[in-house]
Amino acid sequence: MPKVRIIRITSVEDIDVSKVSVYDLNNRYIDARGNMYGLRYNQKDKKIEIIRIIRTPIKAAGYFDKKILERRRKMVQASVEENEGNQEILKEIEEANPLFADEPFENAEQTPQEKSQLQESSFNPDAFIKQTIETMQKHRERLHGIMMNIKNSNAIRESDREGNAYLINVFRTIDIDGIQRIDKVLAEHKEFVSYPRSLVYYLSKLDTRSKNIVDSLNGESEKMRFIFLAEMFFAIRNLYRNLHKILRELEDFLLSKSNSNVRGISHTELKMFEDAKISVHNTIAETEEILQGCMKLEHHIFKERKL
Repeated sequence: MPKVRIIRITSVEDIDVSKVSVYDLNNRYIDARGNMYGLRYNQKDKKIEIIRIIRTPIKAAGYFDKKILERRRKMVQASVEENEGNQEILKEIEEANPLFADEPFENAEQTPQEKSQLQESSFNPDAFIKQTIETMQKHRERLHGIMMNIKNSNAIRESDREGNAYLINVFRTIDIDGIQRIDKVLAEHKEFVSYPRSLVYYLSKLDTRSKNIVDSLNGESEKMRFIFLAEMFFAIRNLYRNLHKILRELEDFLLSKSNSNVRGISHTELKMFEDAKISVHNTIAETEEILQGCMKLEHHIFKERKL
């Protein structure tokens, strides 16, 4: 079975065809907007070209992300099984999407109006916020577990002063910008849905541009609705931007210590260290998924408004 690799990219411009070979033709690339691309060898021109795989990216991207995250949780380090899982994912997407295509991406672009309609029809802001709040509570407990496993693993030896100094600093940052910030966002959400304060109170917290938007709305309920969505958007986005940065740095640190520091520790300690790395990796993936949702929430809240 040919090896299939799922590669995340920021945009299609990240794919450099001058650096790929025929061995990369089974790669699948998915960008921040959910568009998926592949490679095809053009026999006539004797060159590799980029093709868009899915013509309904917004609808298919959520399904794809969910499937790939499920595979990641189960098979973080099993490359062969991951390859088989990716084949299954692609097969399921093909069967679920009759508009599955195989054409140069330049000819498959959607108009801004079409993209906007797809986003609006497939995105539910309340469902996204509810799901994120539930995931946030899991992340809070997981962050505690990550720090505990790293500490108890003894993978970073006491003699490694630089490594221990880094961990002290990053654990403090995780506590302040991760756990404590999660508690704050959860409290803000509970206040909004259970016992919201007065409109005047929330207006006093808004910047000038947001106040102008609220002033243009009719009725207190519509204004409170905008404030709720806007407050949740900024709170969730800022939290997960910081958390993503922290965890990426921590993951790089743990990977740099994997070979040189884990010798001599017990099997139980090694298991704790590996569990910590897997948890960090999974949380990064979930964080990226939430940040993609924030982009859709931002579009939903501020579309056609000059903010």
